Amino acid sequence: MVREVELVSYLPEFLAEYKEISAALETENPEFILVWNATDRTLRNEFIETADEYGISRFEKILNILPSKEDTLESRRARVYSRWFNSIPCTLKAFIAKLISICGKSNFSIVKDYLNYNIKIAVGLEMFGQIEELERIIETMIPCNMTVNSVNKIQCVSEGKSLIGSGIGISEIIVIRN
Repeated sequence: MVREVELVSYLPEFLAEYKEISAALETENPEFILVWNATDRTLRNEFIETADEYGISRFEKILNILPSKEDTLESRRARVYSRWFNSIPCTLKAFIAKLISICGKSNFSIVKDYLNYNIKIAVGLEMFGQIEELERIIETMIPCNMTVNSVNKIQCVSEGKSLIGSGIGISEIIVIRN
């Protein structure tokens, strides 16, 4: 929310005619631009979705999350978002909602075998830190008497040419003796 700051426009017309007052207000315009920018940054850092590096670091400090050097802003935001909304009851529906927040709507599958106390989860996570977040959710939401088999399948599509070369070399050794 960048605002055009023009302090002279707030003066009554009879005061705007004086050059001293107009010049003083013109010199204060850049300071008010800085204030507006700082206010806008503070407002954006109030929300996880729009927070910058500083705002996400504040959320991580509140939640006791230690980011690694390989984390991007988006992976840090996803981890904060996952932990911030953690007051959901531990039901299968809540677990699926957590998986949707990490994986997306169609990037996972769950096979339930309640008679044998087994759950198979297949996900396709590519961003750094998502696997650790999935492990944390499994540890906190799945009952301890259930066996969880979790598999991460990343689809790789490759295009290009494959060139094969070959060569044949023939050598003959001739030994001449007296």
